[in-house]
Amino acid sequence: MITSELSLKEGKHVLAAPCLEVVVFSHAHPDGNGARLASVVRAFADRFGNDMAFYRLGNWRGFRPAGPAMFDTVFEWFADERFLARKQQAFTAHAGNKKSAAVPALELTLWGFDDPPLFIFRMALPLEMAADPDPTLAFVRDAFAECPVHSGHCGFSFFWTTLDERAICAWAAPLMLRHPGLGFGNPVVLSNATCDGVVAVSWLTLLGKGIAADLGGRVALERRLAKDVSIEDLGDGGLLLRAGYAPSLDDVGAYRAVGSLVAPRRTTDAELDDLVIAGMTEDDAKRWLRRFFV
Repeated sequence: MITSELSLKEGKHVLAAPCLEVVVFSHAHPDGNGARLASVVRAFADRFGNDMAFYRLGNWRGFRPAGPAMFDTVFEWFADERFLARKQQAFTAHAGNKKSAAVPALELTLWGFDDPPLFIFRMALPLEMAADPDPTLAFVRDAFAECPVHSGHCGFSFFWTTLDERAICAWAAPLMLRHPGLGFGNPVVLSNATCDGVVAVSWLTLLGKGIAADLGGRVALERRLAKDVSIEDLGDGGLLLRAGYAPSLDDVGAYRAVGSLVAPRRTTDAELDDLVIAGMTEDDAKRWLRRFFV
Protein backbone atom coordinates (compact mmCIF):
# COMPACT_ATOMS: atom_id res chain seq x y z
CA MET A 1 0.00 0.00 0.00
CA ILE A 2 1.30 3.45 -0.87
CA THR A 3 1.49 6.00 1.96
CA SER A 4 1.82 9.76 2.26
CA GLU A 5 5.49 9.23 3.17
CA LEU A 6 6.16 8.62 -0.53
CA SER A 7 6.16 12.36 -1.22
CA LEU A 8 8.71 14.73 -2.68
CA LYS A 9 9.32 17.57 -0.24
CA GLU A 10 11.34 20.76 -0.22
CA GLY A 11 11.50 21.91 3.37
CA LYS A 12 7.94 22.00 4.65
CA HIS A 13 6.45 22.17 1.16
CA VAL A 14 5.15 19.11 -0.72
CA LEU A 15 6.18 19.24 -4.37
CA ALA A 16 4.63 15.90 -5.35
CA ALA A 17 2.04 13.94 -3.38
CA PRO A 18 0.99 10.30 -3.86
CA CYS A 19 -2.60 9.79 -4.90
CA LEU A 20 -5.11 7.45 -6.46
CA GLU A 21 -5.50 8.92 -9.92
CA VAL A 22 -8.36 8.54 -12.35
CA VAL A 23 -7.47 9.46 -15.94
CA VAL A 24 -9.96 9.39 -18.79
CA PHE A 25 -9.46 10.36 -22.41
CA SER A 26 -12.35 11.36 -24.65
CA HIS A 27 -12.20 12.06 -28.38
CA ALA A 28 -15.87 12.99 -28.67
CA HIS A 29 -16.77 15.98 -30.82
CA PRO A 30 -18.03 18.87 -28.69
CA ASP A 31 -21.28 19.15 -30.68
CA GLY A 32 -23.98 17.59 -28.55
CA ASN A 33 -21.55 16.41 -25.88
CA GLY A 34 -20.95 19.48 -23.72
CA ALA A 35 -23.31 18.41 -20.94
CA ARG A 36 -22.00 14.84 -21.01
CA LEU A 37 -18.41 16.04 -20.65
CA ALA A 38 -19.39 18.50 -17.93
CA SER A 39 -20.97 15.69 -15.90
CA VAL A 40 -17.48 14.53 -14.85
CA VAL A 41 -16.66 17.93 -13.38
CA ARG A 42 -20.03 18.05 -11.65
CA ALA A 43 -19.43 14.66 -10.03
CA PHE A 44 -16.05 15.81 -8.71
CA ALA A 45 -17.41 19.17 -7.53
CA ASP A 46 -20.30 17.54 -5.70
CA ARG A 47 -17.94 15.20 -3.85
CA PHE A 48 -14.82 17.36 -3.33
CA GLY A 49 -15.71 20.94 -4.22
CA ASN A 50 -15.55 22.15 -0.61
CA ASP A 51 -12.03 20.71 -0.27
CA MET A 52 -10.57 22.87 -3.03
CA ALA A 53 -8.25 25.62 -1.79
CA PHE A 54 -6.56 26.98 -4.93
CA TYR A 55 -7.15 26.83 -8.66
CA ARG A 56 -5.48 27.84 -11.90
CA LEU A 57 -6.73 28.36 -15.42
CA GLY A 58 -4.49 27.50 -18.34
CA ASN A 59 -3.37 31.05 -19.11
CA TRP A 60 -2.55 31.95 -15.49
CA ARG A 61 1.00 31.90 -14.21
CA GLY A 62 0.00 30.98 -10.67
CA PHE A 63 -2.82 29.76 -8.46
CA ARG A 64 -5.62 31.85 -6.96
CA PRO A 65 -7.78 31.10 -3.92
CA ALA A 66 -10.76 28.90 -4.70
CA GLY A 67 -14.21 30.36 -4.37
CA PRO A 68 -17.86 29.42 -4.83
CA ALA A 69 -17.79 30.48 -8.49
CA MET A 70 -14.61 28.54 -9.32
CA PHE A 71 -16.37 25.75 -11.20
CA ASP A 72 -18.81 28.15 -12.89
CA THR A 73 -16.17 29.12 -15.44
CA VAL A 74 -15.62 25.48 -16.36
CA PHE A 75 -19.33 24.80 -16.70
CA GLU A 76 -19.60 27.85 -18.98
CA TRP A 77 -16.95 26.32 -21.25
CA PHE A 78 -18.90 23.10 -21.58
CA ALA A 79 -22.21 24.94 -22.05
CA ASP A 80 -20.85 26.77 -25.12
CA GLU A 81 -20.06 23.92 -27.50
CA ARG A 82 -18.91 26.26 -30.28
CA PHE A 83 -16.43 27.82 -27.86
CA LEU A 84 -15.36 24.35 -26.69
CA ALA A 85 -14.64 23.33 -30.27
CA ARG A 86 -12.43 26.35 -31.00
CA LYS A 87 -10.44 27.05 -27.86
CA GLN A 88 -7.70 25.35 -25.87
CA GLN A 89 -8.47 25.34 -22.16
CA ALA A 90 -6.93 23.94 -18.99
CA PHE A 91 -7.98 23.91 -15.35
CA THR A 92 -6.39 22.68 -12.13
CA ALA A 93 -7.86 22.81 -8.63
CA HIS A 94 -6.40 21.21 -5.53
CA ALA A 95 -6.55 21.09 -1.74
CA GLY A 96 -3.05 22.44 -1.03
CA ASN A 97 -1.66 25.95 -1.20
CA LYS A 98 0.44 28.04 -3.56
CA LYS A 99 3.60 26.10 -2.70
CA SER A 100 2.37 22.66 -1.67
CA ALA A 101 0.46 20.12 -3.74
CA ALA A 102 -2.34 18.24 -1.99
CA VAL A 103 -5.24 16.02 -2.98
CA PRO A 104 -8.04 15.80 -3.81
CA ALA A 105 -7.39 17.58 -7.08
CA LEU A 106 -8.89 17.93 -10.53
CA GLU A 107 -7.02 18.58 -13.78
CA LEU A 108 -8.68 19.25 -17.13
CA THR A 109 -7.06 19.54 -20.54
CA LEU A 110 -9.57 20.53 -23.20
CA TRP A 111 -8.47 20.53 -26.84
CA GLY A 112 -11.77 20.54 -28.67
CA PHE A 113 -10.10 22.11 -31.71
CA ASP A 114 -7.82 19.11 -32.27
CA ASP A 115 -8.38 16.41 -34.89
CA PRO A 116 -9.76 14.31 -33.36
CA PRO A 117 -10.84 16.43 -30.37
CA LEU A 118 -9.13 15.57 -27.09
CA PHE A 119 -10.51 16.00 -23.60
CA ILE A 120 -8.46 14.74 -20.65
CA PHE A 121 -9.98 14.37 -17.19
CA ARG A 122 -7.69 13.61 -14.26
CA MET A 123 -8.86 13.25 -10.68
CA ALA A 124 -6.18 12.88 -8.01
CA LEU A 125 -8.05 11.22 -5.16
CA PRO A 126 -6.99 10.79 -1.50
CA LEU A 127 -5.10 7.61 -0.67
CA GLU A 128 -7.78 6.62 1.84
CA MET A 129 -10.06 5.86 -1.08
CA ALA A 130 -7.71 3.05 -2.14
CA ALA A 131 -8.31 1.40 1.23
CA ASP A 132 -12.09 1.36 0.62
CA PRO A 133 -12.17 0.06 -2.95
CA ASP A 134 -15.84 -0.81 -3.46
CA PRO A 135 -17.22 2.71 -2.87
CA THR A 136 -14.27 4.11 -4.85
CA LEU A 137 -15.11 1.95 -7.84
CA ALA A 138 -18.74 3.06 -7.57
CA PHE A 139 -17.67 6.72 -7.53
CA VAL A 140 -15.51 6.30 -10.63
CA ARG A 141 -18.19 4.34 -12.47
CA ASP A 142 -20.87 6.90 -11.66
CA ALA A 143 -18.65 9.92 -12.36
CA PHE A 144 -18.02 8.75 -15.93
CA ALA A 145 -21.39 7.13 -16.61
CA GLU A 146 -22.51 9.93 -18.93
CA CYS A 147 -19.10 10.86 -20.30
CA PRO A 148 -18.26 9.77 -23.87
CA VAL A 149 -15.23 7.79 -22.71
CA HIS A 150 -12.60 6.59 -25.16
CA SER A 151 -10.38 4.89 -22.58
CA GLY A 152 -9.00 5.48 -19.11
CA HIS A 153 -7.45 4.00 -16.00
CA CYS A 154 -7.34 4.34 -12.22
CA GLY A 155 -4.39 3.46 -9.99
CA PHE A 156 -1.62 4.88 -7.84
CA SER A 157 0.33 7.88 -9.09
CA PHE A 158 1.60 11.31 -8.04
CA PHE A 159 0.06 14.77 -8.14
CA TRP A 160 2.09 17.94 -8.57
CA THR A 161 1.28 21.53 -9.53
CA THR A 162 4.54 22.94 -10.88
CA LEU A 163 4.71 23.53 -14.62
CA ASP A 164 8.44 22.74 -14.61
CA GLU A 165 8.27 19.05 -13.81
CA ARG A 166 11.84 17.99 -14.66
CA ALA A 167 13.03 17.59 -11.07
CA ILE A 168 9.83 15.82 -10.05
CA CYS A 169 10.04 13.36 -12.94
CA ALA A 170 13.71 12.66 -12.18
CA TRP A 171 12.61 11.72 -8.64
CA ALA A 172 9.47 9.82 -9.68
CA ALA A 173 10.85 7.77 -12.58
CA PRO A 174 13.01 5.41 -10.45
CA LEU A 175 10.01 4.81 -8.19
CA MET A 176 7.84 4.00 -11.20
CA LEU A 177 10.42 1.52 -12.46
CA ARG A 178 10.65 -0.09 -9.00
CA HIS A 179 6.89 -0.21 -8.37
CA PRO A 180 4.96 -1.12 -11.54
CA GLY A 181 1.64 -0.13 -9.97
CA LEU A 182 2.66 3.54 -10.10
CA GLY A 183 1.43 5.58 -13.03
CA PHE A 184 2.86 8.67 -14.69
CA GLY A 185 1.51 11.92 -13.28
CA ASN A 186 1.21 13.74 -16.62
CA PRO A 187 -1.56 12.20 -18.75
CA VAL A 188 -1.06 14.79 -21.51
CA VAL A 189 2.07 12.86 -22.50
CA LEU A 190 0.11 9.59 -22.74
CA SER A 191 -2.68 11.26 -24.69
CA ASN A 192 -0.45 11.47 -27.75
CA ALA A 193 -0.96 7.71 -28.21
CA THR A 194 -4.65 7.34 -27.41
CA CYS A 195 -6.20 7.80 -30.85
CA ASP A 196 -5.24 4.31 -31.99
CA GLY A 197 -6.24 2.44 -28.85
CA VAL A 198 -5.63 1.86 -25.15
CA VAL A 199 -2.38 3.38 -23.88
CA ALA A 200 -2.49 2.20 -20.24
CA VAL A 201 -4.23 -0.21 -17.89
CA SER A 202 -4.24 -0.21 -14.09
CA TRP A 203 -6.37 -1.30 -11.13
CA LEU A 204 -9.42 0.00 -12.98
CA THR A 205 -9.43 0.19 -16.76
CA LEU A 206 -12.21 2.10 -18.48
CA LEU A 207 -13.19 1.18 -22.04
CA GLY A 208 -15.51 3.29 -24.15
CA LYS A 209 -18.21 1.59 -26.16
CA GLY A 210 -16.14 1.58 -29.36
CA ILE A 211 -13.19 -0.24 -27.84
CA ALA A 212 -15.48 -2.50 -25.79
CA ALA A 213 -17.30 -3.52 -28.98
CA ASP A 214 -14.02 -4.16 -30.80
CA LEU A 215 -13.06 -6.56 -28.02
CA GLY A 216 -16.31 -8.49 -28.43
CA GLY A 217 -18.30 -6.85 -25.64
CA ARG A 218 -18.90 -7.96 -22.08
CA VAL A 219 -19.93 -11.54 -22.82
CA ALA A 220 -16.83 -12.26 -24.88
CA LEU A 221 -14.50 -10.72 -22.31
CA GLU A 222 -16.16 -12.54 -19.41
CA ARG A 223 -15.26 -15.86 -21.04
CA ARG A 224 -11.57 -14.92 -20.79
CA LEU A 225 -11.45 -13.25 -17.37
CA ALA A 226 -8.68 -14.30 -15.00
CA LYS A 227 -9.83 -15.19 -11.49
CA ASP A 228 -8.76 -11.84 -10.00
CA VAL A 229 -10.36 -9.73 -12.74
CA SER A 230 -13.99 -8.61 -12.79
CA ILE A 231 -16.04 -6.57 -15.21
CA GLU A 232 -18.87 -4.03 -14.93
CA ASP A 233 -20.89 -1.97 -17.36
CA LEU A 234 -19.83 1.64 -17.81
CA GLY A 235 -22.38 4.11 -19.09
CA ASP A 236 -23.82 3.50 -22.56
CA GLY A 237 -22.00 0.46 -23.91
CA GLY A 238 -18.69 0.93 -22.12
CA LEU A 239 -16.97 -1.47 -19.75
CA LEU A 240 -14.95 -1.15 -16.55
CA LEU A 241 -12.35 -3.83 -15.75
CA ARG A 242 -11.17 -4.31 -12.17
CA ALA A 243 -7.78 -5.92 -11.54
CA GLY A 244 -7.83 -7.33 -8.03
CA TYR A 245 -9.78 -6.17 -5.00
CA ALA A 246 -7.75 -3.01 -4.40
CA PRO A 247 -4.99 -1.08 -6.16
CA SER A 248 -1.45 -2.27 -5.58
CA LEU A 249 2.11 -1.03 -6.02
CA ASP A 250 3.79 -4.37 -6.67
CA ASP A 251 1.24 -7.20 -6.76
CA VAL A 252 0.25 -6.55 -10.36
CA GLY A 253 -0.47 -9.98 -11.82
CA ALA A 254 -4.11 -9.02 -12.30
CA TYR A 255 -3.03 -5.81 -14.06
CA ARG A 256 -1.17 -7.96 -16.60
CA ALA A 257 -4.26 -10.12 -17.00
CA VAL A 258 -6.24 -7.01 -17.93
CA GLY A 259 -3.46 -5.94 -20.28
CA SER A 260 -3.73 -9.29 -22.00
CA LEU A 261 -7.51 -8.90 -22.34
CA VAL A 262 -7.30 -5.51 -24.01
CA ALA A 263 -4.10 -6.18 -25.98
CA PRO A 264 -5.97 -6.48 -29.32
CA ARG A 265 -6.96 -2.80 -28.90
CA ARG A 266 -3.73 -1.58 -27.36
CA THR A 267 -2.32 1.45 -29.13
CA THR A 268 0.36 0.82 -31.74
CA ASP A 269 4.05 0.22 -31.09
CA ALA A 270 4.85 3.27 -33.20
CA GLU A 271 2.66 5.45 -30.97
CA LEU A 272 4.18 4.03 -27.77
CA ASP A 273 7.72 4.46 -29.09
CA ASP A 274 7.06 8.15 -29.69
CA LEU A 275 6.15 8.78 -26.04
CA VAL A 276 8.80 10.38 -23.83
CA ILE A 277 8.57 9.60 -20.11
CA ALA A 278 10.66 12.27 -18.44
CA GLY A 279 13.27 10.85 -16.10
CA MET A 280 13.52 7.51 -17.97
CA THR A 281 15.88 6.41 -20.67
CA GLU A 282 14.28 5.57 -24.01
CA ASP A 283 14.68 1.84 -23.38
CA ASP A 284 13.28 2.05 -19.86
CA ALA A 285 10.29 4.04 -21.13
CA LYS A 286 9.57 1.46 -23.84
CA ARG A 287 9.57 -1.35 -21.29
CA TRP A 288 7.58 0.61 -18.72
CA LEU A 289 4.82 1.56 -21.16
CA ARG A 290 4.41 -2.12 -22.09
CA ARG A 291 4.79 -3.59 -18.58
CA PHE A 292 1.18 -4.82 -18.43
CA PHE A 293 0.70 -5.67 -22.09
CA VAL A 294 2.09 -9.20 -22.15
